[in-house]
Amino acid sequence: MAESSRVTLSDIAERLDLTKVSISKALRDHPDISTETKAKVQEAAREMGYTPNRLARSLTTNRTATIGVVVPKLDHNFFADALQGINERASEHDYEIILCVSEEQEAAERRHLRTLLSMQVDGLLISVSEETESVDIFEQIEEEEVPLVFFDRVLDSVSASRVVVDDEKGAYQATEHALQAGHDTIAHVAGTSNVGIGQRRRAGYEAALREHGIPVDEALIVEGGFDEMHGYQATNALLERGRVPDAIFAVTFPVALGVGDAIREQDHLRQEDIQIYSFGQHGLNRFFAYPHVSICQPAQKMGREAFSMLLDEMQDPNREPREIQIPTHVIEPDDITPPYLKERGEG
Repeated sequence: MAESSRVTLSDIAERLDLTKVSISKALRDHPDISTETKAKVQEAAREMGYTPNRLARSLTTNRTATIGVVVPKLDHNFFADALQGINERASEHDYEIILCVSEEQEAAERRHLRTLLSMQVDGLLISVSEETESVDIFEQIEEEEVPLVFFDRVLDSVSASRVVVDDEKGAYQATEHALQAGHDTIAHVAGTSNVGIGQRRRAGYEAALREHGIPVDEALIVEGGFDEMHGYQATNALLERGRVPDAIFAVTFPVALGVGDAIREQDHLRQEDIQIYSFGQHGLNRFFAYPHVSICQPAQKMGREAFSMLLDEMQDPNREPREIQIPTHVIEPDDITPPYLKERGEG
């Protein structure tokens, strides 16, 4: 056999003097085949360098054993950790991941989803971009009956299963913590209101203020996006209004990084003059001179739960949409555990 030739089921069948059907069943762990035969087939497949032809398999099973994953960014630690959780669970079930990054652009997200549909992925895991408003592509996904699960960032206007943290409660916890620490002027660098996390985290911030008898001051709220530049620009805009808060609650950890950069540039302010609160955390937080107070956002757990939910829907397409909401809690700077001592994102 030439070195460049692809090893086929027929090649393995010939070597072991079995039928091609028996080889196929053995590799799929079918109950018709004995444990001893399965072991022989799997050993021969490894020795011969056999790799499954997913396209050929899809023609007979109507499945490709692939899932599409679309995220807004890869330079955010949260999404890297979520992808690790997705990949762990996908590997356990012999699924391959096709990853696409929207770079926070609705047009790119739509293009990626159309490509994934054309590749006949078995299901989709999506965290939407900060620009996403149109539901057209999601209506197409529903029409083509491709299982879909949102994680972290969702579109409330789309009826689909989702895995999220309790965004509103987490924001409430952060704001209440700031109030209990003696901060009475608390600003909020918010996300875009069309994305669910932006709405819910702002709602939690406002609810905590009201329940503690503090009126919501629109001058202390700046809406932007979810990355460092938005945090930087929003903080500069806030300070230009002449109000210097003693605490700032940032909608995401990357936004909090931008907040810190803006504060450091102010000649009349010290970093310690303004306590930063962030939704989510990064392992580098412990190295900061003045670490953020963070709200736990267990990214790996969210990724694992999202894949498990998608697997359920791929196995039972008639399931009603569900929501898994993961609890949150405050992480003090002194409580930050290095990621090599504890599962990343679970601190």
